[in-house]
Amino acid sequence: MTLLQRKYKKYINKAFRNDKKIRLYLLNLHWIKIKKQKERRRRRTLIKLYRLERLRHFNMLRSA
Repeated sequence: MTLLQRKYKKYINKAFRNDKKIRLYLLNLHWIKIKKQKERRRRRTLIKLYRLERLRHFNMLRSA
């Protein structure tokens, strides 16, 4: 293998490695966004459930 071929092979491998890094980084970003969205939904749901529970509790106290 000549010096030029070795340099070319090294350049190609480096380019593939960088593409893979970027692709994984972008995939990871996408999953982070999904995770944050799920967390927001979960928090909203828990807040709604907490409010309903408090209302139910106060209504029981008021009727007693």
